[in-house]
Amino acid sequence: MDRFFFNQRGNVAMIFALCLLPLIVMMGGAVDMSRQRSGESRAQEAIDAALLAVARNADGQTDAQLTKAARRWFETHMGDTVFDIDSFSVVRVGDGLRANVTGGVDTAFLGLIGIGELKVNRTAEIEIGLTKIELVMALDTTGSMAETPSGQSKTKLESLEDAALQMVTTLDDLSEDDSLIEIGVVPFATYVNVGSNNADASWMDTQAKSEIHADNLVDGLNRFDLYEHLGYTWKGCVMARIAPHDVQDTKPTPSKPETLFVPLFHPDEPDKTGWREDYPNNYVDDVQSIGSTLLDVGNPVKYGLPWSVITLMDDLSETQKRLLLAAHEDDGDECGDEEDDNQGRGQECNKGKGKGGNPLNPNKWHTVELHDNYQYYSNMDTEIGPSFSCDMSPILPLTSNYLEVRKTIKALKASGSTNISEGVAWAWRALSPEAPFMEGDRFTQKVQKVMVLLSDGNNSIAKRSGHFGGTDYSAYGYMENERLEGVDGWYDQKEILNAMDKRTKLVCQNAKQAGVRIFVIRLAQEDERSEKLLKGCASSKDDFIDVQESDDLDVAFREIADKISNLRISH
Repeated sequence: MDRFFFNQRGNVAMIFALCLLPLIVMMGGAVDMSRQRSGESRAQEAIDAALLAVARNADGQTDAQLTKAARRWFETHMGDTVFDIDSFSVVRVGDGLRANVTGGVDTAFLGLIGIGELKVNRTAEIEIGLTKIELVMALDTTGSMAETPSGQSKTKLESLEDAALQMVTTLDDLSEDDSLIEIGVVPFATYVNVGSNNADASWMDTQAKSEIHADNLVDGLNRFDLYEHLGYTWKGCVMARIAPHDVQDTKPTPSKPETLFVPLFHPDEPDKTGWREDYPNNYVDDVQSIGSTLLDVGNPVKYGLPWSVITLMDDLSETQKRLLLAAHEDDGDECGDEEDDNQGRGQECNKGKGKGGNPLNPNKWHTVELHDNYQYYSNMDTEIGPSFSCDMSPILPLTSNYLEVRKTIKALKASGSTNISEGVAWAWRALSPEAPFMEGDRFTQKVQKVMVLLSDGNNSIAKRSGHFGGTDYSAYGYMENERLEGVDGWYDQKEILNAMDKRTKLVCQNAKQAGVRIFVIRLAQEDERSEKLLKGCASSKDDFIDVQESDDLDVAFREIADKISNLRISH
């Protein structure tokens, strides 16, 4: 018997058996706790999503109705996650909603010690209403907007104005603090007008450094100097930037001239050859031809510059320059043989800086007579001159001054052709915190950046058979200037339109990626081309609104106004 009590050979097994349960509980408990944390995280995501979903239509709903709807969203979002709901509720708290869910995650190992479930308690709160909204309306004001569709009571432009004004009123009523909702307007047609008051802005090409500045002129010749010399006022329209900056919100930087904006200077077009004008914009007399019609159109001599300026024209040979200078040797501006080691040979002649000095110096220019205004197009009464077809109202930057917004909308004028890319690009720039317009806040979750694009037509630049420039003049110049990305060498009308649509698609894509929500209203169009382009521009299929009758525009704008609300959520 004594040996039995002192025998220790079975102690290890007994001690192991006694320790096994605690070891299982400890190791399994860690697994159960991990499952609980995963359940908590998943439940928080689900209750956030559920509250956001029901808050959008919370008006008129009881707490019980909100709770029922939110629970369905919660359970759907939880998916296969094992989670037993004990209670779920949504209640109104002031101007917001509060959701709470309690439940548990079943344990696999802690049940061995009587803990069959680990509790989870998650809460979310949401404030219904507005934080800050920045809204820019990109409005098509082309000539077709002046039409009154069959069966409608107003012109398309009048319907647009009424509907846009009503949306401004609706947004104004949403918040007592006007600074929370800022609105801008970007009218667009052939060009976009940035405002003549921005002639000296740092983002304008005031020093003629951009390549575009020299199109149909010569390098270094300042378009602003030409406006002043001719007695015209720059109305505020600008050219499209060099690709890819034409579809980007690249910050304009003087050290990168391609990012600057070049003022419109519509070239003087050839004189008439009969009783009727051959071109829509003939405002000064032509001078001696220097070769092709396109070269003649780009010859600055007709604007009053000395003939020595042709030494700066890259498309003329040195022989052509020398002969032309010799023909105009009494002009008093070319280099004399006795004053130049190069014997007055064209561009080598001090780059045109001989006896007459620098031909780009406005003090060396002489006055030219301007032609009387005339109307070339029956539906277009724009004034001839370097700002030809710049009839759209200037951009109104973001503002909470709704009086100014209404004033701008009421002053819209229908004229010109359609360039949706420029409209979208400038609406995006108006929303941006960077130059050229810096009224916008930074892109954050606390600010909704919204663009409303309305158009009643397709992109259009008309190809003209036998035209020296290939097409009408536009924000890309003449097509022969080769500024529209995607059009090279020989081209037809289809290639031009395809290239324009590709630029529009790209600028819409870029703006959306930057954080801009784009609503699109297609007005009185049923063609496949415009539907594909404008649907693709909208941020979602629900953000594209097709309006076939202009009298129904108010419904479309009201729908957009109802969607423009911002929800803030906190845990």
